Amino acid sequence: MIIRKVLAVVSLIFLLAGCNVTNQYYEEVEAVGKQIVADWRELPEVKDASYEYRHGLDQGQLLFAYATVPAASVTSVAVQLEEIARRDYWRGTSLDVTLYVRIYSDANPPVQGQSNLDKIVHDKQIEFDDAAELEKKYGPRPKKK
Repeated sequence: MIIRKVLAVVSLIFLLAGCNVTNQYYEEVEAVGKQIVADWRELPEVKDASYEYRHGLDQGQLLFAYATVPAASVTSVAVQLEEIARRDYWRGTSLDVTLYVRIYSDANPPVQGQSNLDKIVHDKQIEFDDAAELEKKYGPRPKKK
């Protein structure tokens, strides 16, 4: 009885490892991050932009989009950056991804290789609650594969 349970657990582990469930990397999510950054960089207020795509069984699907803007522009440009991120995500993937927009001031920019959480001046998780309204505004989402 115990041997059967152990074999079942080991079989499940091999099955999950073979299906690459622990990695969960999606190229289309990577493309959304690149699109957000490209669109942000077109704005004159954006001094720098980047993204980070985190994925895996232990953390799910997370996309962080970072922008550095002049200190005086943070409040006025934040809504515009959020809107671009929301639009690009909606049009770019059918996958459910947690999307954050994080903004830094150019007066205290992030330092390469550090967490920089203490330097964030605007941090917003983008919501996608009203699918009908988002579809009306941006068009249909890509179909699930």
